[in-house]
Amino acid sequence: MQRERALKEKNPPSCGGSMEVVRENYTEMKEKAGRGKAYCFIGNEHRSQAKYTVLPPENWPSTEYNNSASPPRERLLVELHTHFDGALRAETVVDLARTKGIELPVDNAEQLKEYVSCANKEVKSLTVFLEAFGIFNSVIRGDRDALRRCALEFCEDQANYGVLYSEVRYCPQFMCGQKPNVEGDSEQYSLTSDEVVQILLDAFAEGSQRYGIKVRSILCLVRPFPEWAAETVALCKKYYGKGVVGIDVAGDETLYPIVANDEFVKAFQEAKKFGIHRTAHAGEAGPAQNIRESLDWLSAERIGHGYHLVQDEELYNVIKKEKIHLELCPTSSILTGSVPSFKNHPGKRFINDGFNFSINSDDSLCINSTVADEYNLVYNEWGYDFPVLTRAAFNAARSSFLPEEEKRQLIEDLETVYGMR
Repeated sequence: MQRERALKEKNPPSCGGSMEVVRENYTEMKEKAGRGKAYCFIGNEHRSQAKYTVLPPENWPSTEYNNSASPPRERLLVELHTHFDGALRAETVVDLARTKGIELPVDNAEQLKEYVSCANKEVKSLTVFLEAFGIFNSVIRGDRDALRRCALEFCEDQANYGVLYSEVRYCPQFMCGQKPNVEGDSEQYSLTSDEVVQILLDAFAEGSQRYGIKVRSILCLVRPFPEWAAETVALCKKYYGKGVVGIDVAGDETLYPIVANDEFVKAFQEAKKFGIHRTAHAGEAGPAQNIRESLDWLSAERIGHGYHLVQDEELYNVIKKEKIHLELCPTSSILTGSVPSFKNHPGKRFINDGFNFSINSDDSLCINSTVADEYNLVYNEWGYDFPVLTRAAFNAARSSFLPEEEKRQLIEDLETVYGMR
């Protein structure tokens, strides 16, 4: 009935609108959502409405944390869509840049956060949003120690955000290359894509053990570089079951359509034949047709973003019926200009219509928001209570790319934490 009512509305949630549309005040929205506070959607006033026995609010993860080692907290969240190079610590980026003599357009970490965020930029687009990745990759490219450091920090940060399991994605080719000269250090070396994957997998395994979480990798094809596709799927095959759980295609879909490159189709079909799981960025800034092509040509099992699905009612019903998972990233969808209004976000319609969805951060440094913050935003801005947020966490667990036995254990662990066992 909810879906039928939505279809009858004169102005259903839409991704339409030009980049010049005046959007909600982003800063005000973040303040309303209570950034930096403990989870508020599990306060005592809502506990009676939840059908589960739940933890008291003091046990929920806070978005305030320090970077020193601390006892493990309760892990309540599963994040499926986060980019490694978009989730570096601003302090680390600045520190590495200074050490390597790399000139940044800013002087400190706080300025970097503001600089890379689209929140204060006049034009919001995916193209503008992705420009920041050149800065991030410049400080880790070709540097074994920097990659390891950032991977360990990623694990610690995810643990502090209350994440139990995380699938982190990255393009290894972006992190290859020559280590820049450092004063007093004559060592020069290059890292291959294979070495990048090895370094990160080892560091994620170490960080998972150290901080009591589980982190797995998804290797990304990127739309501007179809020539990397064969190498990337080969790396997926080599490290599948050793830390790599899937393959993705990312990049600016408005400039680089998926099916224009046979290499992507071949890579995904090879991945499918080998049993490697598949997700694809589609319908983020591009049309619903990109989602259809991701399903038909790439055999995608999950869709990253997918907001423009509302443009195609037939496809909308297919996604709903087949419970194809949508990796929603609320804040980033606004900052990339993919969705003009948080208030009328297509994600609300997906949730109301019972879609298989999850809540994710996408790029925590670029959006200055964590997955914990995103849950708070969905609670405060969209008005969904604890049962819906719980559903998001369990949807993510069930739609994860873990082997079935590990997935079963993850779900059991979540049930224990949520007081359902």
